Amino acid sequence: MNSFTKEIDNILDYIQSSDDKFLVSSHVSPDGDNIGSSLSIYNFLKKLGEDVVYVLDDEYPKNLMFLYNENIKMTSKDIKEKEGYTVIALDSGDYARICVDSEILENAKGVICIDHHITNGNYAFLKYIDTEESSTCELVYNILVRYEHNTNNKIIDEDIATYLYTGLITDTGNFQYSNTRNSSFIMASELMKRGARKDLIIEKIFQNNSVNFYKLLGEALNGLEIVKSQISIISVAKETMDKYEVEYGDIDAITPYTRDIEGIELGIFIKEKELGEIKVSFRSKNYIDCSKLASEFSGGGHKKAAGCTIKNLNIELAKKMLIEKAISYLK
Repeated sequence: MNSFTKEIDNILDYIQSSDDKFLVSSHVSPDGDNIGSSLSIYNFLKKLGEDVVYVLDDEYPKNLMFLYNENIKMTSKDIKEKEGYTVIALDSGDYARICVDSEILENAKGVICIDHHITNGNYAFLKYIDTEESSTCELVYNILVRYEHNTNNKIIDEDIATYLYTGLITDTGNFQYSNTRNSSFIMASELMKRGARKDLIIEKIFQNNSVNFYKLLGEALNGLEIVKSQISIISVAKETMDKYEVEYGDIDAITPYTRDIEGIELGIFIKEKELGEIKVSFRSKNYIDCSKLASEFSGGGHKKAAGCTIKNLNIELAKKMLIEKAISYLK
């Protein structure tokens, strides 16, 4: 039995017993786990006959557009009545990162948090937070399996299986990362039995980069810097993305290159969203706690993968500040 069975049942009981209208959302800068968990919960609620909308005020990355459905995803501007929703926040360790209009959140009936980040979840009246799980999609999978057990009703169809599999493999790096557990492989096997479109997912996420992306990657790698023989840094300016006509949300695949170098403990990837706004991703191999490092800059995440946003600095000043702090984490 899952050690969070009580939390799961509390969420299921609330969903099934209330007459609420639900709003499903996740964090800014969507990724596979964000989108996969959101779409899974949305489709689950629709199958239960609940009044539910899926709202995300951000664009999908190009490699996840195969999941996009214009009849499902909405933005806050599409919501005419902005009061009285019960918000289900997926993969959002911080209330401020929930990607909907503040008016909707402030006038919500309450928030349910389902997340695997290191978070206190104090913004939620119901929560299921397990930092040991590989992904938020694995938490959603546990919820749906529990529902099936309780009701003897098979709810995970081909679409939900595909959404969940997408989040699972993106957050585990196709099962390469240390957050991959025995349960992750069991989940993958079960989802494939339910019809998860594995080959399509692999092709779209890992085998579908543009030629211009590789040209940008070449330039980015040419500028790679090594500090103290254990830290590597790659940075990409907005003008470089504009030069190659590659979108800001489509270059996160560069991040692992910072870590996957012999002798490197910490990789740092810096990308400039716009002048004065920089997104930073941290990746470590062994001992550096990326979540603690990211928290130094008001960010967060996991022990070996985290991020933050730095504002009002250019790339060079941000890089200098990041290096100074990162060096203090070396052994």
